[in-house]
Amino acid sequence: MNEMHRCVVEFATTVSKGALRSVVDALIELGEINEIVLQHRVTHYHSKELLRRLLREAAVHHISAPRLAGMLEGASCVVEYYQELSPELVWTGPVPAGTATRQTEQVMLEVIRGARKRLFLTSFVAYKVDRIVIALNEAADRGVDVKILLESSEDKGGNLSMDSVSLMRGVLPRARFYAWQIRPEEFTGGSVHAKVAVADDRLAFITSANLTGYAMERNMEAGVLLRGGEHPRKLADYLESMVSTGVVEEL
Repeated sequence: MNEMHRCVVEFATTVSKGALRSVVDALIELGEINEIVLQHRVTHYHSKELLRRLLREAAVHHISAPRLAGMLEGASCVVEYYQELSPELVWTGPVPAGTATRQTEQVMLEVIRGARKRLFLTSFVAYKVDRIVIALNEAADRGVDVKILLESSEDKGGNLSMDSVSLMRGVLPRARFYAWQIRPEEFTGGSVHAKVAVADDRLAFITSANLTGYAMERNMEAGVLLRGGEHPRKLADYLESMVSTGVVEEL
């Protein structure tokens, strides 16, 4: 694989599907490679850097805009096929040279936007995640049953100095919020420390990242996205059973 092909693969595997589609469309519509226009089609700083590297290699190899669009579309199809067959590593933080992973927020948004009937998220704390909030409200607009389990504040028996539930309820009026209110003796002092997002029994994102701005963009966080198979279904059933059996209670 030469450097040009490597840049194509890295870009196709890192940016969101929407951003990739936007870049391809711009290449086709313009009929030429206009870096200024293309830079506006991606938002995250890391994606912009990958795009700059891709365009530099395209210039070196005299790749035309239509040909580059075709290369990106082809790589995207291959990536999507293999993503459906295997877990996807998700990483936020410094990225070693020669590696390519999608970031936490990109994958969290994919799971939320992919939900059609039910969506369950858990986190220790949640605040300052504007793009996540927008996506969750859009999911509610589609009729998705959005459930969110968070750690309670100290004044309500939990371990948080802040009240994440009240903060998030204010911006997510149609979501249903849950807390681990009654903790058996062996779990005294324990916290809701799981960070997962499950959509429709078919997409499951397991991550170290809380629902915070820093976790989405600045912290060093790792996770795995699972598509299809038994594990998303098992995790969804486990979360729903905690609700139905009263382990966690709706607030």
